Amino acid sequence: MQNVLVVAPTPEGGPLASLGRVLAAEGYAVARAVLDGCPEDAVFLCRAFAGRPPDVLLIDVSSAPDCLPLRHVGRLLRHAWGEDAPTPLRLALLASRHLPQPDWPAFVDDFLLPPYTPGEALARITLLLFRKRHLRSADTLTFPGVTLDLTGGRAADNAGRPLPLTPREFELLRFLLHHRGKFFARDRLLDLVWGLDFEGGERTVDIHVRRLRAKLPPETADLLETRRGVGYGFRIVER
Repeated sequence: MQNVLVVAPTPEGGPLASLGRVLAAEGYAVARAVLDGCPEDAVFLCRAFAGRPPDVLLIDVSSAPDCLPLRHVGRLLRHAWGEDAPTPLRLALLASRHLPQPDWPAFVDDFLLPPYTPGEALARITLLLFRKRHLRSADTLTFPGVTLDLTGGRAADNAGRPLPLTPREFELLRFLLHHRGKFFARDRLLDLVWGLDFEGGERTVDIHVRRLRAKLPPETADLLETRRGVGYGFRIVER
């Protein structure tokens, strides 16, 4: 049975309440969490499915986006399941009045704009779960000198030797490789990789990039560039 967690800013559940009932009728295990900024919110998330992350996360920010900011949700997810939370956390369907913005958290995979029907939402959830089940074998990212296991959160060199990356170093490497050819300023990387709620300074990015270069194979590290006045990024390799 697939687990679905509905996250809303009010006990009534907003527009996703009726969708939760439809999902339950379709055989999904549905739990609800009210995230209104209380310290106990992370505890509710942990207890939703006996401490196991949900297969799909439904987040409602359509009725009052300001009272349930996505950065708050992201912080609670990390508190509930840790930095090494499994990839099902990335299978999130967002109900919103607004189109996604570039700086929305990476765990948001899809979105719904009202008015939407339960059938449309169910189809999107089915697609998310299909991708999880059938595309996992292709859930790797390769680049000269390194291969990333996106499911397991591990990196290895061409000989298969694991690279001793911390979770944050891995996430930074994943982000930059996924957006290779693009360069990001330090403040932008803090928002997109560390999260909008991170309170550290921009030097944090410099330190992590320096450590990445030290741990990556030379052919990979040489492609991680610093462009003055622009930021950090991986140069695209011409083939």
